[in-house]
Amino acid sequence: MAQKAFVIAGDHAAIVANDNCDFRYRAAAHYLPVGVSVPARSHDNAETQFLIEDGLVEFMVGGAAGIVMPGHFVRVPAGVPYAYRNAGETTARLLVRTVSPQIALQALKVTVEFAA
Repeated sequence: MAQKAFVIAGDHAAIVANDNCDFRYRAAAHYLPVGVSVPARSHDNAETQFLIEDGLVEFMVGGAAGIVMPGHFVRVPAGVPYAYRNAGETTARLLVRTVSPQIALQALKVTVEFAA
């Protein structure tokens, strides 16, 4: 239980413990300095989710582009190419979660059932 992960629900993030032996998902805080870009990539077997905490980040997901502000969420389905860059004047902070599509669908189902 030494590593940390987070659960994304809308525009909020909650820190939770992550078992060291559970490799179904990965979570990290990512600091993106001014002017830095992350080149295009995709994950065939995992969905990637971003929650912007600070700064302005320009995302390209599957050919569409847009600026994302703090509190906003970006979801990249498995197999879809994406890239992003710091579009602001300060270091951006992103919470990044990579999870298998099956786990993501289970979480969505639980969230929908909980809200009902």
